[in-house]
Amino acid sequence: MSVELNAVQTRLPVDAFDTLRAIAEINDQDLGEAARVILTEALLGRGHAVKVLADRLSRATKSDKLR
Repeated sequence: MSVELNAVQTRLPVDAFDTLRAIAEINDQDLGEAARVILTEALLGRGHAVKVLADRLSRATKSDKLR
């Protein structure tokens, strides 16, 4: 089973690019694969944090009668 992947382009500051290059070399990956893994982890983690925060905010703003 293959996962559908969408293309994304981005520009990185020199220090971030150098860090990406080092990570890719350490993990024996090309730059695109290393960037995909890091970006996926970051986005899914941040998305989860936003969902948790939204849920907490939703519960905090409901009156006692609605709970």
